[in-house]
Amino acid sequence: MAILLLLLPLLAWLFWRWFRPEGGRPPRWAVILLAIAVVIGASAALFVRLTEEDVVGGVYVPPSLGPDGRVLPSRIEGGR
Repeated sequence: MAILLLLLPLLAWLFWRWFRPEGGRPPRWAVILLAIAVVIGASAALFVRLTEEDVVGGVYVPPSLGPDGRVLPSRIEGGR
């Protein structure tokens, strides 16, 4: 998902160049689609920021194998 958000401006530009090879101003529908994509991207970033745990001063513990052989997910320990 993060890669798509980073590539979104490039994809929008390529999309515009594909349909408007002569240049000029982009059509209204392309501007609307770009605005919608920016709103979706900003909303996704805000959602992730508001739903993730905010642990300041914690220690990152990478994924590891538990005693039963299952993978324990990464986590942040300690903090506030």
